[in-house]
Amino acid sequence: MRSVEARYEQGTLKLTQPLPLTPGERVRVIVVRQPDPKRWDLAKLRRVDATEDLALAEAGLSDWDQAIDSDQGGAG
Repeated sequence: MRSVEARYEQGTLKLTQPLPLTPGERVRVIVVRQPDPKRWDLAKLRRVDATEDLALAEAGLSDWDQAIDSDQGGAG
């Protein structure tokens, strides 16, 4: 097993280095995209709705509080 880098050009992966394979040999390829800031929607990331985060954080707090109280024998 070996990890190599490649560039995608016109529908083909172009390896950045040769591999020790025989002609016609079949291989399995797993593609992991490199981080690319051009694909990030920075404007969307900056518009995070803090009220939504707060609602998610508070959603289970009463159950969590009761579970902690019961684990401590009702003290809390």
